[in-house]
Amino acid sequence: MDLLRAVWRILAGISKVIMVLVPLLFVVMFFAGLSLSVSENTPKPLPESAGLLIAPTGRLVEDRTPLDPLDALFADDLIAETLLSTVIESIDAAADDDRITSIVLDLENLAGPSTSQSMEIIEALDRFSETGKPIVAIGDYFTQSQYLLASQADTVVLHPEGGISLLGFGVYRTYLKQFLENFKVNFHIFRAGENKSAVEPYMRDDMSPQERDVVGKWLNSLWDDYTTLVEKGRNKLPGEVTEFINDFPGRLEANGGDLAEVFLQEGYVDELLYGDELEERVTEIVDARDDDGNIQLVSLKRYMRDIRDPFESKEQPLIAIIPIEGTLVPGESFQGSAGSDTVVEQLERADEAGAVAIVLRINSGGGSVFASEVIRAKVDAIAADGVPIVVSMGSAAASGGYWIAAAADEIWAMPSTITGSIGVFSAFPTFEGIFDYVGATVDGVGTTTMAGSLDPLQPLDENSARVLQAVVDGIYGRFLSLVATTRHMTVEQVDAIAGGKVWIGRQAKEIGLIDRLGSLDDAIAAAAALAQVEGYDVERFGAPITPQQLFLEKLGSSFGMSLPQALGATMSWLAPMHEPLMMMMQLKDPKHVYLQCLDCNYGY
Repeated sequence: MDLLRAVWRILAGISKVIMVLVPLLFVVMFFAGLSLSVSENTPKPLPESAGLLIAPTGRLVEDRTPLDPLDALFADDLIAETLLSTVIESIDAAADDDRITSIVLDLENLAGPSTSQSMEIIEALDRFSETGKPIVAIGDYFTQSQYLLASQADTVVLHPEGGISLLGFGVYRTYLKQFLENFKVNFHIFRAGENKSAVEPYMRDDMSPQERDVVGKWLNSLWDDYTTLVEKGRNKLPGEVTEFINDFPGRLEANGGDLAEVFLQEGYVDELLYGDELEERVTEIVDARDDDGNIQLVSLKRYMRDIRDPFESKEQPLIAIIPIEGTLVPGESFQGSAGSDTVVEQLERADEAGAVAIVLRINSGGGSVFASEVIRAKVDAIAADGVPIVVSMGSAAASGGYWIAAAADEIWAMPSTITGSIGVFSAFPTFEGIFDYVGATVDGVGTTTMAGSLDPLQPLDENSARVLQAVVDGIYGRFLSLVATTRHMTVEQVDAIAGGKVWIGRQAKEIGLIDRLGSLDDAIAAAAALAQVEGYDVERFGAPITPQQLFLEKLGSSFGMSLPQALGATMSWLAPMHEPLMMMMQLKDPKHVYLQCLDCNYGY
C-alpha cells in the first residue's frame, strides 16, 4: 500500500506539473510571437542598396483564404498562399526604385504557377529588365512550372546535384466505370454538351475520341506558349525545347546520368553552384552588401511594407477589383472555393464604396449553377445602375466562371487562359446494387409517382431521370441564350462553339467569347476608359483576413510549427488526391446541377 501511495503521489505531481507547464508554455509562446510580430512589423528604412528577394510560398492566388485557427497556426506549403498581385506590384515598383539593384528569384517553395500566371509575372520581369538591372534565379531543383519563370532570368544557377523537371504537358484522368461497377454503385449521368467531359470518368474506362481531340488541341496550344517563352528566355530556336525533351534519355546517358550537367551543357542553366560559391556569385550579381560584408537582400514582405502607405488618402475615383477564385459553391468561401455569399458581400462593399467601375478577376473552372447565378445576378444589378463591369480572366474562367463573365461590358483574357466549356451536367449515384449484393431490400408506399424517387438506395426511375435531364437541358438553353445575347451572337452560333468545348484565350478571341488579350492591368485601364476617368485609385475587395489569422500564421512560422513529420509526409503522398477529393466535397448545388470544367483544374 505504501508503494501504491508513493506511485499515486508521483503521478499526481506529474499531473499538476503538466497542468501548470502546458498553459504556461502557450503563454510564453504567445508573448514571444507577439513580440516578434511587433518587432518585424515595425517599419525599418530599407538599405540604400539591396537586391529584392522574391521567394513566394505556396500557391499564387488572387485572394487569400480565411483559415480556421488551427490551419493558420500549422500553415505549411500545402495551404500557404501568395498574392499574384503582390509579386507583380513589387517587381514594377523595384524597376523604378534606385535602392533596388537586382532581383533574386528563389522559387523552391512556389507551388505551380500556371502558364497564365507566369505570363503576367514575365511581363513585369521584362519591364524590370528594360532598366538594365539583372535578374538571377537560384534553385536546388526546378519543377516545370517554376522553370518557366526561372528561364527568364539573366543568370540561372542550379545545384550541382539538382535538375529540372521538363516533361511536357499531359492530361491523364482516373476512369471509374469498372471500379463503380465492382462496388455496385450506379452513377446516373445527365449532361448537355457532348464534350462536357467532367462526367466521362463515371461513364467510361478511357478517354473518348472527341475528348482526346479537344484536350489535345488546347494542351498543344498551351505547350506552344510554354516552350516559346522558355526558348525566348534562353535564346533558343523554335522547337528546341520539345526536341530536347524527346531526346533527353540519350543525352542523359551520354553524360553519365548527371542531370545538372545535361542542363548546363544544353544552356538551360548558366552555372552549377551551391554553398559559399553560390552566395559569392549571387552577391557579385546583386552588388549590394551590408555592414558585415554579406549580401544585402530585402524580402518581398518587407519591401511591400515599405512601398505601401497604409494611411495614403484615396481621393481619386475608385476602381474595385473583385477576386472570384476556385470552385463556385453556395454560401461562404473556403480554401479552394468561391462562395456566392462571400463574393456578393464583396460586390456590395465595392458598390457602397462608390466604385466607378468594377473589374471581376475570375480564376475559376465553375461549379454550382446556383452559386454562379447568384453572383451573376448581383453583378447584373450593379451594372444596371450604370457601373461598368470588366472581366479579367486568370488561369481559367470557364463553365460557371464564364456564366458570370458573359454579361460584362468587356472580357479580357491571357493568351493561355482556359475558357469556354459551355455545358451542363448532373451526376446522381444510387447504391441499390450494394443492397442487392448483401441481400437487403428497400420497399414502401408513397402518395405520388415521384415520392421517394430520388432515394439513392433505390434504382433511379424513369420519371426522375426525365426530371434531371429536363433541368440540365433547360439550364443549357439558358446558358446559350445568355451568351448569345451578351456576345451579340445567335444561339446557333454559340451552340457551335459550346457543347462543353474548351478553348484557350487566343482561340476564344477568334470565336468571339472574349474581347481582348491582356493582363489584369490592361483590364483595369479598360475599366477606367469605360468609366471615363483618367486618374483613379485601385482597391481589391477580397475576403478580409482577421488579425487573429495573421498572428497565428506569424506565430507558427516564427516557431517553425508544422504538422508532425509522419503526418506531413502522408499528406504530401496524398497530395495528388487532394484536389479531386476537395472537388467532390464542393459539389453542393441544391439541384445537383453543375457548370464545371475539370480540365481547368490541371493548372497549366
